[in-house]
Amino acid sequence: MPNEVLNNSQWLSKFSDDFKDDLSKLMIPFNGPEGHVFVREDDPIESFLIVESGNLLRTKRPSGEGNKDDQPIKIDTVGPGRISGFLHVAGHPDEDVAFATITAGKGGAKVWVVSGRHFRKMCEVNPKHSSEVIKVLTLVLRYTTKIVRATVAGNPSDVHDEAVDTKNKKVLKVMCYDTTSWVKENFEPQVKSFNENGEDLKVMMDYTQDRLDVKTAKFAAGYDAVCLFVNDTADAETLWVLSMCGVKMIVMRCAGFDRVDVKTAKTFGMSVARVPAYSPYAVAEHAIALLMSVNRRITAASTRVKMANFSLDSSLLGMDIHGKKVGVMGTGKIGQILCRIIAGFGVDLLAFDVYESHDVKEMGGKYVSQEEIYKTCDVIFLMMPLLPATKHTINPEVLPLLKKGVILINTSRGGLIDTSALVTGLQSGIIGGCGLDVYENEAEYFFQDWSGKAIEDNVLATLMGNNRVVMTAHQAFFTREAIDKIVSTTIENLSNYSSGLRGKELPNSI
Repeated sequence: MPNEVLNNSQWLSKFSDDFKDDLSKLMIPFNGPEGHVFVREDDPIESFLIVESGNLLRTKRPSGEGNKDDQPIKIDTVGPGRISGFLHVAGHPDEDVAFATITAGKGGAKVWVVSGRHFRKMCEVNPKHSSEVIKVLTLVLRYTTKIVRATVAGNPSDVHDEAVDTKNKKVLKVMCYDTTSWVKENFEPQVKSFNENGEDLKVMMDYTQDRLDVKTAKFAAGYDAVCLFVNDTADAETLWVLSMCGVKMIVMRCAGFDRVDVKTAKTFGMSVARVPAYSPYAVAEHAIALLMSVNRRITAASTRVKMANFSLDSSLLGMDIHGKKVGVMGTGKIGQILCRIIAGFGVDLLAFDVYESHDVKEMGGKYVSQEEIYKTCDVIFLMMPLLPATKHTINPEVLPLLKKGVILINTSRGGLIDTSALVTGLQSGIIGGCGLDVYENEAEYFFQDWSGKAIEDNVLATLMGNNRVVMTAHQAFFTREAIDKIVSTTIENLSNYSSGLRGKELPNSI
């Protein structure tokens, strides 16, 4: 039976019959019930395991100061014919510890346990066995290297072909995902300038139009860092692939990071940094632009004039913002700037935030409950981050509380609004108009040209066809000043990481 198990193993089957005969004498069968722990993370590895049936589950405990009840992070499974721990025991046992905890998977697992000490003794006694180990490991290394080289060569990225002088410079290779024209147009000149003027570091940035997910993560093989945007997906499964590709740094070219599993990234030894602020004025000013477009029917009016229709009727009728009650939900930096702008209209300013701003109070703002904002405000701005506590702030239960005809503006995160509830509110007249720069299911559509294809999202199509909705495609941040800040801060984050800064020492880290 032991020899049969060895012959079914991808790599152990490549050893000679003499080697397998001697190894089979060291193999001890063990039926591990579901959940049985074979080795714990960071403990010395004293044996290697050969799986005959069932699966072994490899997990890591979450990094940082998490809740003690946090679930371990799943890495992968080790199935029949595979080995766990062989490379560890082939080295020096006192210098190698387990990268992950290994437990028996669902239904348990039958494994064969081989003592590392006995295995090394077997190789010491018979030098031919040692030679075979080196031969097979070399074969594995060559095979793996070819896979990596083929993966890198097959990346659908815009790889630079410039002659690169890296003399006396450290090189940091970066794969930039979800690259649209504005990304390359703005990153390339600043990266070039940084490389020409810097003394110690050269940033090599390549680009792909693909968004990051578990399937495209392999494009980062051979890169030190990835540069991501708001709709890239860096969940646990994707991060595991990135870590296997050698990626150690994630730079977000935006402030939001709700699509990045930060805890898993840190568990895999990755640093994560973002651009915490670029131009808060850009987002606040865009929110005001949306309000005025919705209120004064600017889109409809402009369309009519371009068709030579210069008439006026009640469909273009707006209201004075002066004297109205305006609610700002979320008074962080952007929210505070918005408060200052809207206060200039002469409004009755109400605000809600778990942290009250002295500056907002100084400009005449009054902090009240969410319910009071819902019931009394003619205009509501959503300016808070997307957190579990703020998801679907506007939902079916809130609709009956809203002042009839309220104008709703969202330039923050799409998930703040339950879009089905928004459609219901618009159709019933509870919501008189809406200005949106974000949409909760925008990932598939925003930052791409869908003009020649059918929109399959019926809710999005409904919003697009509603004449009381003004919608832009996540462009509130899109000003020259903001883009310059995004690019320069991203490059600065890469430079700081390259200099050795990690964790909380890394500026803009998450």
